[in-house]
Amino acid sequence: MLRTFRAPLTAGTFTAIAAAALMAAPVDNSGRLLAALAAPSNAQVTLSAWQNPIVALLDSGELAENYVFGGYYNGGDAPTPGAGEANWPYAGFDRTGGDLLNYLLYETPELGYYFYVGFLNNFTAEAYLPAVQQFQLNVEDYISVVLSGLNLAARDLATGVWDLPAAAVSAVQLAVAGQFAEAITVVSSAIIGPIMAAGQSVLDAGSYVLSNVAAKASAVIAALPQILKTFAGSAIGGVPIVAQQAIAIVTGVVSSLSTLNFEGAWNTAVDGLLGPSGIQGTLLNLITGAGVQTGPIVDPETDIPTNFVPSFRTAVQSAQWALRGALETEPAPTASSAPAARSAARLGNPTLTPTAALNSDAATAASAVAADSQTPAEAEDTTRTASASAQADASAHRATKRDRVRRGSANRAGN
Repeated sequence: MLRTFRAPLTAGTFTAIAAAALMAAPVDNSGRLLAALAAPSNAQVTLSAWQNPIVALLDSGELAENYVFGGYYNGGDAPTPGAGEANWPYAGFDRTGGDLLNYLLYETPELGYYFYVGFLNNFTAEAYLPAVQQFQLNVEDYISVVLSGLNLAARDLATGVWDLPAAAVSAVQLAVAGQFAEAITVVSSAIIGPIMAAGQSVLDAGSYVLSNVAAKASAVIAALPQILKTFAGSAIGGVPIVAQQAIAIVTGVVSSLSTLNFEGAWNTAVDGLLGPSGIQGTLLNLITGAGVQTGPIVDPETDIPTNFVPSFRTAVQSAQWALRGALETEPAPTASSAPAARSAARLGNPTLTPTAALNSDAATAASAVAADSQTPAEAEDTTRTASASAQADASAHRATKRDRVRRGSANRAGN
């Protein structure tokens, strides 16, 4: 089915859950990790036949293939019994809360926002890295604003040059009539006005870019500590799991050999070193899988930080979504948005002729006279209303563009 962008779903319910899930890796849980992911002991290994190491390697290869090319994700729409273990075998998702954790991995950006089990399919579903995509959209937006500002400045100058002869004639007529001050005002306005308007257009474009870059850079810096904590949790939590599993394998082999149970020692070594339930499967779950669940998850907010070790892939994906969110940050609205809105309005009518421009100038002059008749409080209210309206229009326009991009990305995912 076509999938829509899931930010509204995660904005509320899962925010607290996701934040807690990205806390430091489980601590003081060596016993639980050992019990959760220990390699089969000699008492657990079936002794009816010697384990085939080739088959064990092939089973591990199948797990690796699924984590690279697996174009599926079970239990993404709702917690589904058995879905966690089906998606992430040998990762402890058969425990209490495993299906809920599997669902949260799919629905929560801070937990990786999974589309597919296979990371290549996941990469394709996102079009490409979300943070890179948002960065590119930002750069394209800045280029568009700068080019529009330069274009508007050129229009102002071109209009001023075109209207200068008419202004000169008007100035001569005023001078002949003895209105020398008015004649000077007309000439000054015809020359200085377009230059000031052009300069203001360039300043508005530059201010827009600088304010957005500053706001987004500040948001990215604020997100870095949480991103680094997630990577640290993945590394710190994964090392004890692998180390204790290796100890369990050695212990099982030595125990079997001490009782001359050579078949048990062989099977323990093969399953532990080569099979998907052993070290290879654990490494796959800690690198290309979603991570390892080491205990029950009843209350996600409190249990995920202590009973789930995120994989390197989960850390990368969550970092991408965190950076994308930071790169979508908008600067605080300021009064400088009003000139930009006026520029956008003029750009919306590119067929303005020189004659229409003169008429527009006359209308502007009439508006100025009306404005002079306003009290200072009324004039300030008018300015604030125009500025707020311009800010709302610009914000709505940017939001519409982002939603269109997101819907396109989600439709391409088509899960």
